Amino acid sequence: MSAFLGPIHYCLYNKIQLQEEWIRSILNISAQNGWEIVADQKLESICGKLESGPLEEIIDQTNIHGWLQQQIAISETRLAFLVTTLLNEDASRLAALKQTAFQFGEKHALQDGVGADDAFKVLEDSLLDGMPCDHVNHVVERGIDKVIWQKEQYVQRQYWDQVGGDIAAYETLRAEIIKGILIRSGLEYHRLENNEYEISRKG
Repeated sequence: MSAFLGPIHYCLYNKIQLQEEWIRSILNISAQNGWEIVADQKLESICGKLESGPLEEIIDQTNIHGWLQQQIAISETRLAFLVTTLLNEDASRLAALKQTAFQFGEKHALQDGVGADDAFKVLEDSLLDGMPCDHVNHVVERGIDKVIWQKEQYVQRQYWDQVGGDIAAYETLRAEIIKGILIRSGLEYHRLENNEYEISRKG
């Protein structure tokens, strides 16, 4: 079955698994703080259940694209519903969620000396932004000291709208993950105007 799969499919599946790791960290901080816990069973009943195991053993080989798209939709809905539910209970929880997102990014931190171009590739290979065919990010400038890209579309928005959430909360938390990933790299992350973003060398 693996003969039908390419590196791009494994990369996408790994991004889904990484987002699920972030979701588990949110569930953990919820339990630690005594917040109303959105149990995994509730997430599954409302948002769907992700399949787990080696990709080549669980994917529908007759519909690889559709299967991966469905897994993305489930994970994105799980994240949007979980964060929205927690913030609707108490908006001040955003501070703790930001810290959790940063710490999650720091667990996957890049080392000092990495180029901005390589760091951007790591982000592209780590953070969910729809399917590769969605072409979400358009690179405007790419170099060892700076990468600027423009987000052509917000594929996450539909999931946050679906649960009555605020996409701005997602943007805030995603930024913290990126800052955590870059914390030891000597690079900085900035949101610019016109849906543009930048990774650049400090100083």
